Amino acid sequence: MGHIRLGTLPQTKKWRQVVDLLDSDAPLEQIAEAAARASERDLDCSSDDPSFQFISKLLVELPLMARSPGFEDELKRLGMDANALGSVSALLSGVSDAIDRNAFEIGRSSDLGELARAALLETLSVQLRDRLPGLFNSEPHEIRSELGKFAGGQRFAQLARGFFARLTYKSLDYYLSRELANHTGVDSRFASDADRVRFEKALYLHTYETSRIVEEFASGWYGKTVWKEDNLTPDAINKFTRYVFKKMRSELGRRRAAA
Repeated sequence: MGHIRLGTLPQTKKWRQVVDLLDSDAPLEQIAEAAARASERDLDCSSDDPSFQFISKLLVELPLMARSPGFEDELKRLGMDANALGSVSALLSGVSDAIDRNAFEIGRSSDLGELARAALLETLSVQLRDRLPGLFNSEPHEIRSELGKFAGGQRFAQLARGFFARLTYKSLDYYLSRELANHTGVDSRFASDADRVRFEKALYLHTYETSRIVEEFASGWYGKTVWKEDNLTPDAINKFTRYVFKKMRSELGRRRAAA
């Protein structure tokens, strides 16, 4: 994604079709699939975005780091301080700082990188919160242990699903948010802000349901790439993310046809 104004739809034929659907009574599934097709080029380019590459690398490698004896050294290498495991909140703050440090080192950040950062932090927060006593009263060894448990096929698949569901939704909402506001009011698609919010929540739920295909694929990929072939290279991670986005778009289209 380029540095465009948040929520402003690009003036392309595919995005104009999305606007036309919002002007009609088209079902959510059709709007979601059309928006995914319209943003296809941006998602296809995501694996070539240095900021996104770093974040997807953290998604895959942080659990493995947590299981290794040199975990503290790895955290220092990423720029996290000794308090990073003091709480879940401290860990999330440290991960965010590491992303900032990487952006500084490569001399740029990106809109996609910011969306991916938010998706990763939210996913880690939800997954760890559900398995630990709380954001602030967990012991460092508990946080490390739970993080390390994602270095397994099924648990990694759950982590990956949460991340890509949120990222896909955020990518669609990135463009749609302001346009939805333009379709809110008397004689509009959404009679009130509450109607628009319900639509946004339904869009996220639809995206999350679509991401089930990611969970089914990610488990096998992780077991094969990490544990069977020991082939966790940047290229392998990039191929994984490209395939995930391809599967998500395909599933959005399939669900539209079935609706």
